[in-house]
Order: sequence, then C-alpha cells, then structure tokens
Amino acid sequence: MKKIVKLYMVAALMAVFLPSVYARTTINIPVKVVCNELKQQGKNLLIDAVITIDGSQISKGESLVLTPVLESSSQKEGLPSILINGKVAQKVYDRKIALNNLQDEPRYQVVKAIKGEMTVNYKKTIPFESWMKEAKFVLVPNMCDCGKKYADGPLLVADKVMTPPDKVYEITPTFAYITPQAEAEKHRAEVGIAYLDFQAGKSVILPDFRNNATELAKIDNTVNALVSDKNVSAKGMILKGYASPEGSYKLNSALADKRVKALCAYIQKKHDFKKDFFTLETEPEDWGGFKIKVEADNQLPERDAVLDIINSSVDPDAKEAKLKALNSGTVYKYILAGIFPSLRRSEYHVDYTVREFSAEEGRDIIKTHPEQLSLNEMFAVANTYKVGSEDYDHVFETAVKMFADDPVANLNAANIALQKKDLDSARKYLAKAGNSPKAIHARGILCLMEGNLNEAKTLLEQAKEAGVKEAFANLEELNKKAADNALFDSFR
Repeated sequence: MKKIVKLYMVAALMAVFLPSVYARTTINIPVKVVCNELKQQGKNLLIDAVITIDGSQISKGESLVLTPVLESSSQKEGLPSILINGKVAQKVYDRKIALNNLQDEPRYQVVKAIKGEMTVNYKKTIPFESWMKEAKFVLVPNMCDCGKKYADGPLLVADKVMTPPDKVYEITPTFAYITPQAEAEKHRAEVGIAYLDFQAGKSVILPDFRNNATELAKIDNTVNALVSDKNVSAKGMILKGYASPEGSYKLNSALADKRVKALCAYIQKKHDFKKDFFTLETEPEDWGGFKIKVEADNQLPERDAVLDIINSSVDPDAKEAKLKALNSGTVYKYILAGIFPSLRRSEYHVDYTVREFSAEEGRDIIKTHPEQLSLNEMFAVANTYKVGSEDYDHVFETAVKMFADDPVANLNAANIALQKKDLDSARKYLAKAGNSPKAIHARGILCLMEGNLNEAKTLLEQAKEAGVKEAFANLEELNKKAADNALFDSFR
C-alpha cells in the first residue's frame, strides 16, 4: 500500500524530511514532550500530550512549527500544528489576519514566544482507523525562515497506540488442600431394614411365608458380604424390632421382643455368631413413625384429627381406641391397610472395622468398596495421580460422597470444583468446609473467580496471615486481575 499523507501536511513534512536549501547551522530541538494518553476509546483516538518549548531559542523574526504526526508503515496522518512566533513574526502574522491575507495550514494553537519555557497542552480526539493500531506518534519541528535544521529530527512522543485488549485476563488460582488425619481404627457400619411377615400373634420366622424370603435375603447378603471380605472384621450387630400400634401395648411389647429375638436366633444360627455379638432393642408401638407416615399421606381421611390423636398425651391404647372411633371406623380401616404394615419392621446395624490400605491397594479399593477407605487413604490415592487428571479429581469427588459432612472432604472437593470452574458446586462444598485458614483461602479464590475482588482480597489476606503460603500467589493473581479490569475500564 502506498503511504498517504494528508494534503495540509505536505509542506511541513517536506520542510523536515528534505534538506533545507537555507541551512546554515544544525541545532538541538528546543522542545520536550510528555505523552499522557494515546489510546483508542470506542470509535475515537484520544490524544493528550504536554509540549514544553524553550522560547528563548526562537528569535524575533523566526517561527517554530510543531506538527503532531501519526505514522505507520503504510500510512501517515498529520494533525493540526502548533505555531510559535517570535515577536516580529507574530506582528507579521497578526497583520495578515487583519488584512484578511493569511493563507495558513490548520493550526491547533498559535502563540507568541516568550523568554523561558512555554507549555502547550495538546488534546485532540479524532476518528479511529484500523491502521492506527500500528502507528507511532511523533512531533515534527520546523523553524521557518531561519535556515536552521534539527539534528535530532522528529521527536518520538509514543511508540504505539493503546488499544483495548483482545481478551480479559484469566486468573490461574493456586489451591491449598488439607491432608486428612489418619483414623486410629476404621469403624464402619452397614444399615438396613427388613419387613418380615409373621402369623397373627406369632413370633416364629417362616422363611417361605409371604415376602420373607426376599427380606431375609437382604440381611443374609449384608452379613455374607462382610464375613467373606478379608479386609473387614465384624464387631457387632444391633437389631431393633418395631411393631405397629395395632392391638394392646402390652401384647405388642411382648411380641416385638419375641420377634427381634427370633430374628437374632435366625442370624446367629445361620452365620455362627456368638450371642454377645448382638445387641437387641425394641419399640413396641412406633407412634413416631406413624406420625411421619400420616403427615406424608394426603389421601388419609380425617388426617388432622388423626394427628391430634397421635400428638395427645393419653396412653397408647386410648389413642388406638380414638382412632377406631373416627368416622365409624373407616379411617382405622384405611390405616390398617395402608400405614400400619410399613411400621412392622426390623432394623439391623452391623458394625465392623477395616484394615489399613497402601496407596496402591487403595487405587483398586476405591473402585469397588470406597467406603472401606479413610479420608487419609483417599488423599494418598489421589496423590498417586497427576494433579488435575480425571483420576485425581474422581478421588476427591468420591471422598465427599463417602464423607458428606466432613469439613476436610468438602474443602478438597471445593478445590476440585474451583479448578473445573464449577462455582455452584464449590459454593455448596464450602458451606460445609468449616473455617480453617485453608477453607477461608478457598472462599477467597471463589470470590476472586466470581469477580468480587474486594472480598477476595480480605479473605486471601486473612489466609496469608494465618500461614497459607498459596495465598501469596493468589494475591498476585488478584492484583493482575484488578489491573486488567482497570485497563478495560479505561477504554469504556
């Protein structure tokens, strides 16, 4: 592309870039320039420079022309110039104006030279064009009618135009994980419910009666899985029998006791456990469970009346009598068929301990029985994988599922979520991560990623003071982000 020069600049530029035929001497330029601003703002280019001229270098008959020029490799544009006249030259200039005989290029300002320094604040806004992205800003001096030329040539004011960044700064957080404490002994439990059917008033377990085969199989499968697993040692089993409020409390109390003992005998015989392995409990009439069922059943007739009876302070048999009397017995029939059967159940709770695993063993265990690993062991497994890898992240996500209320598990899971930019999940985990210095640090990272820099700074400074070394790097990221925000704001 050919270079383009605006027409009103031709004379001034030729006077500078071509040797002067009147040159008698070479002098330094009596001008200093400070560029305050040269940047794109929307569709415009903003120019702000302070030009200082030594007026004592300009004699009475001389005129100094300072022409600002934007110049790229393909294009050049001159801006309105500054004319500084000596005392006599200014009189000539004024006379031409008075006689309407002035033929001059566009001027930004015309001033009379004085002895000493003179300052011109050059501020200009022009339409921005794409070629200006690569332009530099120079000041071209030309001393008219004196035969002088300047050894220094054009003054470089700014070597480039500031343009808006192509993209925002993306922070790179540094995360602080907590190594969980090792468990002295890994205690675990398997919990389940079995709904066994008994013949009316009987406590003998009949494996083939109604759905008993399926319900007993649930218990057998739980116990067999523990007994056959060489990694665990069963320590004890709690059995609790519940009865519904149907019938007298005295009868139900005896029946619940006999039925839980029958279940204990069944398990003991089948799996060869000692008697002291079991702890037996009963709840003859489960009024608490009954209340929960009633509150959840929108189809129950007279539900409010039923709840009033349940909440009353009369004895259980009196409550049952009142239930039977409701609406001529129709409510009680509904309860007998739809609610009471679900209250007749046995809950089992098997306690066991798990041996310790090496990190290599844990890599396999976490895929099959993650509940057997401690948090400390899971952390050790995670560290066998590359940080940020899919396997690494999966370990921490598994840990928070297994230890849903543990602050350490939640903090480490929050770090993984932050790393994935899943801020909603990070926020959820951090709500249960406690208030350790590293939890405060992670909340600072969340604020930083959300753009809340003031709160992020407060939290990260707090974490830094508490000794979290990763906070230093994140505070640096915060400063970079703040500077980037300010830069973007400056172009608005």
